[in-house]
Amino acid sequence: MRLSVNNENEANIMILICIIGLLESLENNLISIEEGEQFLFSPYSVYYLKKGGIDENIVKLVELGTELEDIESLLPDLLKSKIKDLSNSAKKILKEFRSISISEPYEIEKWIDKKDLDD
Repeated sequence: MRLSVNNENEANIMILICIIGLLESLENNLISIEEGEQFLFSPYSVYYLKKGGIDENIVKLVELGTELEDIESLLPDLLKSKIKDLSNSAKKILKEFRSISISEPYEIEKWIDKKDLDD
C-alpha cells in the first residue's frame, strides 16, 4: 500500500500528525523508542523528508526525535518532558499549517492509493 498527498502543505500536515501520534504513543508507553525510530525518528527519514521538501521545522522535530534514545539512556528523568515538549512543538506547527486550508473535497481516497490494493 502507498499513501499519497496532493500538495506540499498536505504532506507537511500528514507528517505532523504522524509525529504527534508517535509522541503520544511514546508518552503513554504504547510503543518503544526503537519502534518510534522504525516508523519515523531515524536519520533515514530525516534524509528523505529533506529531499522531499518537507518544511524544515518539521524535519527538525524528526531530528530531535532521533535523540530520544540518547536521552532515555543518559538522562532518563528528562525523557517524558522532552517527549511532551516535542509533542507541544508539533501541535503548534500543525496549528500554523492548518490555518492554510487543505484542498477540497477532502476524501480518504486521496490518501490511500487504491491501485496498489486492486491487484
